Amino acid sequence: MSPLLLLGACAAPRVAFNPRADFSGIKRVAVLSFNGPKGDLAADLMTQSLIDSGADVVERQRLDAVMREQSLSNTGSFDPATARQLGKLLGVDALFVGTVAESTPQSSYIVSHSKDPLVTSVTQVGVGTVHSEGAVMGMPNSQLLSTTANVSLISRMVDVETGSIMWSASMSYEGFDIPSAMSGIADAFIRSLSPIWPGLYKTK
Repeated sequence: MSPLLLLGACAAPRVAFNPRADFSGIKRVAVLSFNGPKGDLAADLMTQSLIDSGADVVERQRLDAVMREQSLSNTGSFDPATARQLGKLLGVDALFVGTVAESTPQSSYIVSHSKDPLVTSVTQVGVGTVHSEGAVMGMPNSQLLSTTANVSLISRMVDVETGSIMWSASMSYEGFDIPSAMSGIADAFIRSLSPIWPGLYKTK
């Protein structure tokens, strides 16, 4: 396995769930677009992880059409009455909403050293873990450095009947790029739901 794939391997989401929530009653769900940059991508990857684990998920195009019809543009618009309305229109028992709290793409930088060992030209490096790609061909005394992509996601599962939060999770993750980091978080979120939600296969 590549060293980069191990960056977030030991990471786990911070999870909370409502002990009074009846997860056995959740048969079908919908995933709304997350707030923040690349929120649609985060929702698509969350949808994919749910489907991979056996959940019955409403097609996002159908969801988007209903959202437009009801003049709802983001998750911040929701209240219990709106959640119930969407539940009836979509035939779902729960909604997944969320926020992309951080989204820093992977970057590469060239570090050049002059003949004077005290003089180095370097472009500011991002916040990701830095690793060396080796020397740059045709550029003596230069090295290519890369940073990983960083993503932080927050997600909640909301009961459409009560508007209550059933489950909530947050996690930060590093990956080759933003999609792989988001996918890693989505998979971890669904693993945390598997022991308490009978609507999922038991993921490893």
